[in-house]
Amino acid sequence: MTLIFKDLKHDNYERVLLAQEESTGFHSITAIHNTKRGPALGGCRYFAYQSQEEQLSDVLKLSRAMTYKNSLANLDFGGGKATVNAKVNKNQFYELFAQVLKTLDGTYITAGDIGMVDEDLIELKKLSPHVCSTKGSDSGLSTAFGVFNAMIGYEEFQNHQSNLENKKILIKGYGKVGTRLAQFCKNSGAKVEIVDFKSKKDLIERDGFVYLDNYQDTNFDQIDIFSPCATGGDLNQEFLDFSKIKKVKCVLGAANNQLADDDIEQKLFNEGIIYCPDYCVNAGGVIILALRSSIKEDMEYDEPEAKKKLTGIKDQLKNILLLSKNKNQLSTISSNQLAEQGFQ
Repeated sequence: MTLIFKDLKHDNYERVLLAQEESTGFHSITAIHNTKRGPALGGCRYFAYQSQEEQLSDVLKLSRAMTYKNSLANLDFGGGKATVNAKVNKNQFYELFAQVLKTLDGTYITAGDIGMVDEDLIELKKLSPHVCSTKGSDSGLSTAFGVFNAMIGYEEFQNHQSNLENKKILIKGYGKVGTRLAQFCKNSGAKVEIVDFKSKKDLIERDGFVYLDNYQDTNFDQIDIFSPCATGGDLNQEFLDFSKIKKVKCVLGAANNQLADDDIEQKLFNEGIIYCPDYCVNAGGVIILALRSSIKEDMEYDEPEAKKKLTGIKDQLKNILLLSKNKNQLSTISSNQLAEQGFQ
């Protein structure tokens, strides 16, 4: 198998590397957006793209987002991302993608993403040192702890309260993040309801939470925090209509790409609903990966170094909310401005 490499030139990206192997159908694009803070850190997405244009658009957007996320989390890593068209089988993928990582020579460190689970990273790490550790608990625990700290930060900023006592929190999604987040909230005194598929109903109720088939079915008269922790796009016109009826005060969750379109955040802002940017709030996952790559490969979320970084999400969110308040601007504008200070 012979890989053919080609550098694709794109403004504001340090390197965009195309790698192809004809006999296997292997087709990867790795984008390194910015390494001023350190080597680029970001996942590898193994996905059935329909075209090279679609794949390129995805990797450019994702790698740029990692630069902002890593900067805002104050990590010594820049932003990058890799994509591989899922036509190639996994055994061939390991060998070929290891060659891509070797060519990039440590300027990019890869991690899991869609289609890339821990078992894949374990196999890949046998062939390349430029792979995040898979030791320790799954990153969902650190992500949940980071989201919980962001909630505390919001309450400190908005209500001068350093816990979630009697706060009404509606969580959508009871997966690796939502399950842990619900417990953190409950232990802090919050009242929690969970929205998920009916297949999760027994588990949710067994864990001591109220199950909802749809967030419109909530028993709350108002919602202090709506926390999307499943797929993206939950913040849409339907949610806006619901938020007016139930008086949603804040949106703060782990899901990526929560805003269904570019106008939604402005509409939330106009209604007085505080939106906490997802890439600040959900940085716990990349924080633990960064620490496992640089300090201790089985680092856990409650160890001192990790806890310091994860609780830092609280302070960074407060910085974002304060800047937004002072400038009367959207929180994503504020978060982008603060992130850019770290890599420009």
